[in-house]
Amino acid sequence: RFAAVTGKRRCLGAAALFLCLWSAACSRAVTGSCEFDPTSVSLEAVARVVDGDTLHLENGDKVRLVGINTPEIGRGGEASEPLAEQARVALVQLVDSARAVRVVDGKMARDRHGRRLGHIYDQDGASLVAQLLADGWGFHVAVAPNFTHLDCFQAAEQRARTAGLGVWSEPALAVRRVQQLTPGEGGFERVAGTVTRVSFKENGWWIQLDGKVGLQIKHADQARFDRSQLRVSEGEFLEARGWLVPMRGDWWLMNVSHPAMLTWGGFAR
Repeated sequence: RFAAVTGKRRCLGAAALFLCLWSAACSRAVTGSCEFDPTSVSLEAVARVVDGDTLHLENGDKVRLVGINTPEIGRGGEASEPLAEQARVALVQLVDSARAVRVVDGKMARDRHGRRLGHIYDQDGASLVAQLLADGWGFHVAVAPNFTHLDCFQAAEQRARTAGLGVWSEPALAVRRVQQLTPGEGGFERVAGTVTRVSFKENGWWIQLDGKVGLQIKHADQARFDRSQLRVSEGEFLEARGWLVPMRGDWWLMNVSHPAMLTWGGFAR
């Protein structure tokens, strides 16, 4: 999907990162419900920041930040997604010279890769994810059961979206229509289309977008959704975010565990 980043784009991205990191508008001012008592959790030393949403600790733990998905850094000869390196540098700056963070494990403490799923705070108890979202370095994701700070994260993302910061002004990361998907592709996407069918089955509730993308709401997650709203949603326009899985028969599956992953209404960046 993503072409190699041109030199011009790299220069513009670097300039934007410099201005953001050193301006008052991008200071660590995201507070409110994202904060917690810093004395309740000890600091853990950071060995390396891998990308905008992953870091390694000195104790050997690999930590995936809960609540955000940032552009991927290319590996194995693949090109990085736009703003991936800028997102990594932004996290490096937030970790700051102390090279230590406070980690609170999510309700689901490990992902399928064995990484710790953690809420990450600085020495003073401010959420690093909230700051990354507010500065536009990634997209908010709500994946069951790790919903701590959900409202705060949504507000932080909206601040960046309204201002057109970072990922919200990058054309290659814009929401895509279902018709723009190509067979076999997968990974994190924001995809939009018309609801063509809604069904309530034993294997989950299903929302079909343009007959090609099936949004699955599993039984354990259904209480968070309004079934009556879904029943009358056919014909409405819907944007969904999450991880697309290509399926046999030329369609895609996306699991959705919280309404925060859905945006009803008009087509927008």
